[in-house]
Parts: sequence; structure tokens; C-alpha cells
Amino acid sequence: MDRANRQINEDDAQAMNKIFKIDGTPRRIAGIHSRRKFKNSYEYECSFLLGENIGMKSERWVPMMSVDNAWLPRGEVIESHGKMVAEVDMKEALASGQFRPLTRKEIEEHCAMLGLDAELVSHSRIRGLSGGQKVKLVLAAGTWQRPHLIVLDEPTNYLDRDSLGALSKALKEFEGGVIIITHSAEFTKDLTEEVWAVKDGLMTPSGHNWVSGQGSGPRLEKKEDEEEKFDAMGNKISGGTKKKKLSSAELRKKKKERMKKKKELGDAYVSDDDEDF
Repeated sequence: MDRANRQINEDDAQAMNKIFKIDGTPRRIAGIHSRRKFKNSYEYECSFLLGENIGMKSERWVPMMSVDNAWLPRGEVIESHGKMVAEVDMKEALASGQFRPLTRKEIEEHCAMLGLDAELVSHSRIRGLSGGQKVKLVLAAGTWQRPHLIVLDEPTNYLDRDSLGALSKALKEFEGGVIIITHSAEFTKDLTEEVWAVKDGLMTPSGHNWVSGQGSGPRLEKKEDEEEKFDAMGNKISGGTKKKKLSSAELRKKKKERMKKKKELGDAYVSDDDEDF
């Protein structure tokens, strides 16, 4: 919310006259000072004005002491004191590093990390940028709020060699997690410690590079023979191999064989486990 929208107008002032019943006393909110986590939302520390002789000519509102401050849920204060709540939210975001001021200097410095010149950032329209410059701009926008995790889908498209170097450097300096979906082994070989290779519809997690067989992470070997497992009573636990799915023709053949066997044995017929499909 910008400075102009945070100004209190007549409608806001009227809504802020809402009376709250707290500890059996009528109060109006004088100020909102801080917030804290409350279930899946927040609650806000409010100072109050105490109402006396409400509805009479001698009605007055007296400031209360800070020891009388109380915490109110967001849902109770947002409608009547939305702008005051937004002000507190902004201060909390600034204090925690989640919010960055949209100043020219801040934007130019952030975009420079991804190889965009300050002159280009401040004095060019997006429609006039090249494909590589647009990719850099999207990456700059995606990392503006300093996320904990970045997911990049084919980030090397339209980038020249210098731009790839800048992107690689930025990802190395990024302290959060990075997931890269790409066909470029050259770009990822020095960035990733673990590779999940998808080939012929099968995904294989491995520390090795999925093209050259090289990699900085540990190799995850596939175990051919699993160790025998036993339950608490000492009984062997079977591997539970998945049954092969039969075709329609095989199912019809299986059914005919079962019906024939049932006819021959009559009441003595008992279905086998293999016949349950």
C-alpha cells in the first residue's frame, strides 16, 4: 500500500469509531502497535480509549494506559482499521526482510545481479527487450521477495553465454533451494549435487550427471537383492511383487479355464489366489 492510500479519510475515521467490548468496558482503538502469530493468521496489540457516559452529552473517550493494551484477532480489526493494520504489516515485513522498497536504486541493484544494466532497467519498455533480456527480467521479478525456493523451467532459453554465466553465478550465491528443469547438462554440471533423470517415462534419482556419468554428489546405487525382512514375530515379510496386468484376451482365457475347472470339480472347487484378478 503506497503512502497516498494509507491516508485516513472521512469514511475511514467514521469506521474507526467502532466500539469494542473488552473486559466488560466499552473501548475504541487508539493505535495498533505490533502483531504476532495467531493460529493460521495474526493478532494485533491495540491501545484503547475508554468510553464514559456513552450516548449522553457528557460522552468522552479517555486514553488508557499501556498495561490495558489487548490483543485482537485480525478478523475483528481489519474491517474498521484496515489501513492501520496494513501499516503494521508493512513494518513487520520490513523488519523481517520480506519486503523491499520499490525504489529506483533498489530495483537497479537487484537487476544488475542478473546482468541487466541500470540504463536498460529504468529507461526501456519491456516490449523493446530481447528474448534473453526478458528472461533475466522474469528471473529478477521471481527473486525480488528473496524466496526460500526457486523452481526454474528451462532457464537457459534465449540466454547468451555471458547471461548464462551471470545466472549461474547468481544461483551459486543464492542461499535457498533451487530446482532446475533443463536439457542442458553443461549448465547444470557445476550447479547441482543431485540429478533426477527422466528417461523413457522412468525417473532415476542420482548424484551423477545424467549425460556424462559425472557429478559432485554421491551415487545412489540401485539394490538388486534386497535383504530379507521379518516382522516382530519373526515371520518373513514377502516383497509384495506387483502382479502383471493381463490383456483382455488373457482375461477371457483365464475365465474359461476357471469355469471349466469349476464344472469338473463341482462343490470341491476352491479358487486359487492366482485366479483372483
